[in-house]
Amino acid sequence: MNWGQIQIESLKKMFLNNEELVVDELDEYKTDKKYKTYLYAMPQACNEAINYITENGKPLVKEYKLKKKDKNKYNLPQQVPNFKRLYQIVYDGNDSPDWYVEGNNVLVINNWKEGDITIYYEAYHDLITADTVSSFSLDLDNQMTVLIPLYIAAELYKDDDVQLATMYMNEFVTNVSNISGKDFNPNPTHIESVFGMEW
Repeated sequence: MNWGQIQIESLKKMFLNNEELVVDELDEYKTDKKYKTYLYAMPQACNEAINYITENGKPLVKEYKLKKKDKNKYNLPQQVPNFKRLYQIVYDGNDSPDWYVEGNNVLVINNWKEGDITIYYEAYHDLITADTVSSFSLDLDNQMTVLIPLYIAAELYKDDDVQLATMYMNEFVTNVSNISGKDFNPNPTHIESVFGMEW
């Protein structure tokens, strides 16, 4: 589901229409007094939904291959794109190095002599803005993306119909909660070794 489809599905939850709403006519809807106020408020509501999902449901996990350097300290927010927090460290080699985290974000690696280290980390999602194109695909699993219109409709429609908005928000929170914790193992305690062989 892309950004344009999310906007359309959000409108469908707020309005009953005799005609089908389509992504290709979003620019026209943005000039329609019936829809424009809601459409212009959707980017921020979408960002809030994404933040709630990644914090309470399933995090956005990405990987980054660490490059060995002379110093043994690696400031992860400065090196890794959209870094939020450490998820897992994987070492591909024979002699696994020692490591610890200094503060919250500085990874200190000692005795890294050879092999590759890959960082798996929770990432911040790119912000949705007024300039985000309709074809933009969110970097989330589809089971998460389909929930976003529920949050948007709940947040933007609460002044119009608080009962309906509350129902949508409850449905959103319940679905996120049902997904929470599945396939998720935060706060690594050791380096995983892979493909290490001794002759």
